Amino acid sequence: LAAGVSFSYETWLSGLYGWLQNTLHTPGLGNGAQALVSLVFMVLLAVSAYWLGRLVSLGAAWLRWPARDVAMGIGAALAATFVFQLVPLAWALVLEWPQFFYHPPAITARATTSPADKPDVYYIVLDRYTSSDVLGQQFGFDNSDFVNFLSSLGYYTNPSAHNNYPYTTMSIASTMDADYLNDIVGSFSTKPEQTVVPFNQTTHESPVAQKFKDLGYKYTLIGNWYETSNSSGLADETYQRTDTMTLFDHPFILNNFPKNFLTQGPFWRFIRGGLRIGSFKLFDMVDYQSVDMTHYELQSLRDVAAKPSGGRFIFAHILVPHDPYFFNADGSPNPNPDGDSVGKPVKQKYLGQVQFINSQMKDILTQINTASSGKAVVVLQSDEGPYPTQLGDDFDGVDEAGEISNGDMRKWTDASLAMKFGNLAAYHIPAADFSTQADAADSVNVFRLVFNTYFGTGLPYLPDCYYAYPDGRGRSELFADITPRLTGQPSPEACRVDGSVKE
Repeated sequence: LAAGVSFSYETWLSGLYGWLQNTLHTPGLGNGAQALVSLVFMVLLAVSAYWLGRLVSLGAAWLRWPARDVAMGIGAALAATFVFQLVPLAWALVLEWPQFFYHPPAITARATTSPADKPDVYYIVLDRYTSSDVLGQQFGFDNSDFVNFLSSLGYYTNPSAHNNYPYTTMSIASTMDADYLNDIVGSFSTKPEQTVVPFNQTTHESPVAQKFKDLGYKYTLIGNWYETSNSSGLADETYQRTDTMTLFDHPFILNNFPKNFLTQGPFWRFIRGGLRIGSFKLFDMVDYQSVDMTHYELQSLRDVAAKPSGGRFIFAHILVPHDPYFFNADGSPNPNPDGDSVGKPVKQKYLGQVQFINSQMKDILTQINTASSGKAVVVLQSDEGPYPTQLGDDFDGVDEAGEISNGDMRKWTDASLAMKFGNLAAYHIPAADFSTQADAADSVNVFRLVFNTYFGTGLPYLPDCYYAYPDGRGRSELFADITPRLTGQPSPEACRVDGSVKE
């Protein structure tokens, strides 16, 4: 019984976390408040469970002693469940508390020039889109049609590019910071309890976005349910269509945690029906499936491109070709979208989504180019490649949960590392020639290149360093240098084995 209550409570608490973060709309305060409220609720529920047991025992006093003892035992078990959870939670809060309130350092380099017409700058992330080299070598797929299209629009492309970090949160964070995550690694990598919150904070409070705003730009966010890109206090304009619950006529955007809690619970059918008094919504739930969300994001990019060009920084995070694999190559729905080989081999499902998003991006990038008369800066990247456990032919018997949670990525095969770190990398920076982009256009340096080229900031370019998890996501701020495994070359002296970079 105690275990069942514990599981139900943890499920409910996960929903509370997501609801609270989206309600407060302040990432730092939101995460800190989540931790504090969790602690308060834990204490209240422990006390409530104890008194519930006492009341049940009083109500059963007229029964024989064994029944009363059972009632007391139930109350004690409930109380013990929450108390046992309280101790590690309280300890984790003490250890993790500074991480909840992390703020990334600003880009302090001053602009010395400014173009008369500030070009739009697009940062478009296609989630889990691996490099063209990996697509050819491990998937047998020739991506030259899309690459040639990009070249025809004047894009510089790198078919063998890699991400500097292995997963979404830290990968996007480093690009939106225009820096390696030295500050986070130095502050938290030795802590016994670690969390990805500082990475999300770095994206929400992006130094790159703030620098553009300081230069007179407006910031547009095209986001989704994922915590990395679900909100930003810096955004002047936000496009987001994800699951929304309305309470007393006030909409609350839900991320994945509360969505799963609601849709998998026993009251889902009742909640989905909603309740209104006239036009006033007492409660209502709109459940947008991933297909709807993807179409909305793509259409939002088209709508943004159609607006008057100039002076805008646009960040769009598109969860394709990320699984589930809802799209066939022609855009038709895939009836078997799960990350398995039901219906068709999983690699074909993945390639179907690659081909689908290629076709969509051709249309969108053409529109951006036309609307801006070829002046818009476009950073088209992925944040990570797909999971080798899901798409690789052989992964040494390690399951996906082990890969994420506690695996040492240094033990992966070279092919698996190439797949996971493979990066779509295409850049349209009209004022920078291709030789300059070949030297400086990569995940961590590309916005340094943009600021230097258009605003004369003089930011130094950083060496190419690539970092993996030596102890899984359980130590989310601890990294190890794997640069030679990906490049075949010795690590630059600046790449430190502790996951930091000496500038």
